[in-house]
Amino acid sequence: MDDRIEEFVMREELIMLTAAELDVENCRPVDFPEPRRVYAWVRYPSKALRVQAHAIAYTKTAVKIRFFEPLIMIQREGWVWLSAVAPAPPREAEKQGPVG
Repeated sequence: MDDRIEEFVMREELIMLTAAELDVENCRPVDFPEPRRVYAWVRYPSKALRVQAHAIAYTKTAVKIRFFEPLIMIQREGWVWLSAVAPAPPREAEKQGPVG
């Protein structure tokens, strides 16, 4: 248990887009009717990680994502650039695997 507490305390803070970068006064966010499964790059001071997430809102330049961090057992939410997000494949395609 001490290792998990140390990991939580020593963990780098997640870097998400700021309000200035989002420019919500000129570019209002729109909520998705239902969350969409995506892969997204998230940033920490010393690394970037590609995570499975749900896109929950968007602007013309950014996407708001929600994802679970298993090491520290918490749900995270924040904005990333649109170019950092890719749609996850449909569930049926994942189950069938490659064709051929």
